[in-house]
Amino acid sequence: MEKYLALDAGGTKVAAILYDDNFHIIRTAVSGSLRENTTSGDLIEKHTSEIVAQLGLADGGNIERISGVCEGSLIDRIRSLCSVGELSMTGEFDIGLCAANIFGDGLLALSGTGATLFGKYQGRSFGTGGYGASVADEGSGYWTARQAFLAAIADDEERGPRTLLTDLISEHFGFNRSGLGSAIFAIYGQRQLSAVACVARCAPLVTDAANMGDEVALNILKRAGELLGLQLLHVIRKNGIPSLVPAAISGNNWRGHRVIFDTFKSVLLNQAPERQIIIPKFEPIIGVILKHYHGLHGEITEEFEQQLLFEYRDYTFDIDKPKQ
Repeated sequence: MEKYLALDAGGTKVAAILYDDNFHIIRTAVSGSLRENTTSGDLIEKHTSEIVAQLGLADGGNIERISGVCEGSLIDRIRSLCSVGELSMTGEFDIGLCAANIFGDGLLALSGTGATLFGKYQGRSFGTGGYGASVADEGSGYWTARQAFLAAIADDEERGPRTLLTDLISEHFGFNRSGLGSAIFAIYGQRQLSAVACVARCAPLVTDAANMGDEVALNILKRAGELLGLQLLHVIRKNGIPSLVPAAISGNNWRGHRVIFDTFKSVLLNQAPERQIIIPKFEPIIGVILKHYHGLHGEITEEFEQQLLFEYRDYTFDIDKPKQ
């Protein structure tokens, strides 16, 4: 039995799927970030060891190919333990498009912990954003959560509208509304998470508040969708990408409340009403597997898609449901 490893490393977590030559799952793994710019060396070592253990690779073995998106530290560890035949790493843009069943020209709005907007047309690739939490990443999970913190602080200091975000953020860290300050300072005492990851993990609180009718939270989500749309329009206009090129979304910040997508879609369709905008059926890591299958067969059959929807159901992508 041949074994293949799919990897998807983001700003908050790393996902891994070990599968066989019939595309059946052997083992899966998930752990925290490996990003050196936001994660300490001790945490990177811990997360690397967790993934290796969950995949059952500590005692070695053979892997035909490692594919996907990942930092070198994990790959180096696996290669030190296992015999690896081929290394076929790519980018978030590639696996995001493949997860949406796009294997040619396409546009992608990635909004996870960070945010990057991509375009591919006539053999050329383009992008904007992805500047990191320290600079921008507008429309990302980190940006969304940071806006929530700013709104909660303004509410707490009675210089902004009252919002449920104050309660939800405080409760997230084990305090009541009056303890918002203590809740915020708790971020800097986390040993298992970087400060960026700790803030980004609060992004689902914004969708929770919006689903409860909080206007402040709803406006944050609308602004996130607008910013993502405007940035992708920049990629389109600057590089002359026509309306026949489809657009897709990727990343967990799209999930939980449809207003982000609806606002984003409205911005794009205002520029080109005929453009196809795709919500993928799968998370980006499944794009690695779809790309593998497409490379062998030249298409994604209905039978194979149904196999994935059943066996990889924990990796489906539904923007109306937050990621558990």
